[in-house]
Amino acid sequence: MFKKILIPTDGSPLANQAALEGITLAKQIGAEVVCIYIARENQNPAFDFSDLPVKNNLSADEYKELVATAGNALMLPLREAAEKDNVTFTKLIEISNMPASRIVQTAEENGCDLIFMGSQGSAGWASRLLGSVAAKVVALSEMPVTVYKVKKAQVPPKAKINIGVLPI
Repeated sequence: MFKKILIPTDGSPLANQAALEGITLAKQIGAEVVCIYIARENQNPAFDFSDLPVKNNLSADEYKELVATAGNALMLPLREAAEKDNVTFTKLIEISNMPASRIVQTAEENGCDLIFMGSQGSAGWASRLLGSVAAKVVALSEMPVTVYKVKKAQVPPKAKINIGVLPI
């Protein structure tokens, strides 16, 4: 049976609901979880900064800090669910414009034997045109991949990110 499950999330409600289902599976089979949040380089559509003043040209270090803060906030409900279920939880935060490749590489690097992910995240219509990250992971991975299709009734509200105010 599976001992270590990689669960990627982009922080969207759909991806996080799938991640919660992955944590439930881990509890049921006695596996541990490695959860990875991947932000795109220089811009992440999962971020909703519409209510925060953010300066236009972030340095690489400022962007990394912003991604880390957002990743921690977006994965908090997942970490809490794992703790509640006594599931060992490792959190990783990455920046990459090739999330599917990074997901597969991270699973291999961390000794995972299953990737469990949602069928949809924040990409929306773009994924229908360009191909979804989940489909690319299935194509790239040599290990089993479970793609969980979230029902709309299961979707939790979007996580709030409190990152403070960055200088304009």
